[in-house]
Amino acid sequence: SNRNVLDAMKRQMDRATFAYRLHFENEPAEELARELAGKLPEGMDRIFFVSGGSEATESCIKLARQWAVATGQASRWKVITRFPSYHGGTLGALAVTGDDALAEAFAPMMQVMPTVPAPAAWRDRDNLSMEQRGIRYADMLEEKILAEGPRSVLAFIMEPVGGAATAALVAPDSYYPRIREICDRYGILLIHDEVMSGAGRTGKFLGGDHWNCKPDIVALSKGLGSGYAPLGALAASMRLVQPLLASGGFQHGHTYAGNPLACAAG
Repeated sequence: SNRNVLDAMKRQMDRATFAYRLHFENEPAEELARELAGKLPEGMDRIFFVSGGSEATESCIKLARQWAVATGQASRWKVITRFPSYHGGTLGALAVTGDDALAEAFAPMMQVMPTVPAPAAWRDRDNLSMEQRGIRYADMLEEKILAEGPRSVLAFIMEPVGGAATAALVAPDSYYPRIREICDRYGILLIHDEVMSGAGRTGKFLGGDHWNCKPDIVALSKGLGSGYAPLGALAASMRLVQPLLASGGFQHGHTYAGNPLACAAG
């Protein structure tokens, strides 16, 4: 019932409630993209709007894959995820969701991706410090990369602050920079799923902003639209986007992506 949001939506309803993004730009989408870019980590100023979290996850994965193909790294296709985790209900998002019960019925229809344990360090019964546990959980990613073959791994997707599957799980502080270091070492993209934790829900604009662990690609949704309209987004840097532009553009999209009414609410 925020009056500012409702008034913005009402004004937009008098102008236009639909613009097909392949043919038309629209002011609310451009304005929201500029505002988002100002809140995201430096350089993450390429924004692609969608209608929800699953679409945002799918968009991140497809951007990563097309970047790999465009840069001569077509052997990279595996997206390592955590178990348990939840990244969406569409087939692509479900493939990177670490939940056997959710995936079981659809397994023949999709390529289920490799997993590493979610860093539930507080459950461990050992003599390690929390810092040591964080490093240990992060090193499990490196072990998985080596087991799968580094040249086959495209990305690692994670929620900086756990959502539906892990009940606001926060890893030890040492986990996050170590994950970034490992991804850099093997040329792997780091995708942060901020669908639940992003848009200011943790006190910073992104949950990942609490740690020194800048992602390559970010998915946003729930806090972005705040229930007023279906809205989500992918954010990335020009480093990833430029090779796609040079090779024909981002081969992805939906009819209502970048909807002006939804962006006015955002």
